[in-house]
Amino acid sequence: MSQNEDKNKRVSVSLSLTMNEKEELMKIAKHYGLSLSAFLRLAATKYVEEKNKD
Repeated sequence: MSQNEDKNKRVSVSLSLTMNEKEELMKIAKHYGLSLSAFLRLAATKYVEEKNKD
């Protein structure tokens, strides 16, 4: 496996949420046709982009 393939390999990350937080985020993700993990990746990227505008 090349270095580039290693960097694109999926890994697990643990996130602690209340059940209500998880359910709310899952509803939002589903509304956009995304999995919870895809939604969280996009939201984190967007957050950083917005913070870097300052």
